[in-house]
Amino acid sequence: MKDSLGRQVKVNSFLTTLNITLIANRNLKKMETHAGEAIKKISTASSNKAAIDAYEKEME
Repeated sequence: MKDSLGRQVKVNSFLTTLNITLIANRNLKKMETHAGEAIKKISTASSNKAAIDAYEKEME
């Protein structure tokens, strides 16, 4: 799963609208990689917590 504003063109169009310097493609890819890792880590922790909560509820 990949969460982002969209492809590089969309991101740079958005930044242009805000009058902000554009992001180079390789830097954008690095940021997407880091964001993807963080999202995966958080979603795994959330899924684990949900599973534990469901188990505990079932055992009551």
